[in-house]
Amino acid sequence: MKAGRAAGIAGATGAVLPDIPILVGTAANFGPIILRGGWGSLDIETFLGTIPPNGLTVIALHSAVPLLALLALYSILGLGSGDQRRILLWFLIGWLGHTVVDFLTHAANVRPLFWPLSGWTWNSPVSYYDPLHYGRQFFLTSHALMLLIMATLLIRRLRGKQSSNPAHTNS
Repeated sequence: MKAGRAAGIAGATGAVLPDIPILVGTAANFGPIILRGGWGSLDIETFLGTIPPNGLTVIALHSAVPLLALLALYSILGLGSGDQRRILLWFLIGWLGHTVVDFLTHAANVRPLFWPLSGWTWNSPVSYYDPLHYGRQFFLTSHALMLLIMATLLIRRLRGKQSSNPAHTNS
């Protein structure tokens, strides 16, 4: 595996980590509803009602304090010298990115950013899903950016393959 690809996978894994307890809890709660009522029982209110509340694990994984402590330990202990591809660092950066984006896009279901040092929360004026808090605009903007990034990466890959192919060289 190339260093860049490994770093990308590590960053994506870190970015997903804080929501794993929520995803597992939602699946456990929503699964029986679908089994009882079939896919016809699928509506947004029912689905949102299955999302588990903020437990201690969810709060800890969405707090900047444990994460910043881990980043400080990474630096202080010099873990980067043994981590040539910076896998752990990219994992922590992905996790930090998730925490920052959630802080900026949660108009409801907010979590204390500085837990356990403080219980302070902030309700963002922007929601990643709620149309009453610019959810549609956020959806369109974030998905347009993802498409742009994917297109850029695809074009780079295709150009890289063309330049390494001797049949495409100019002579």
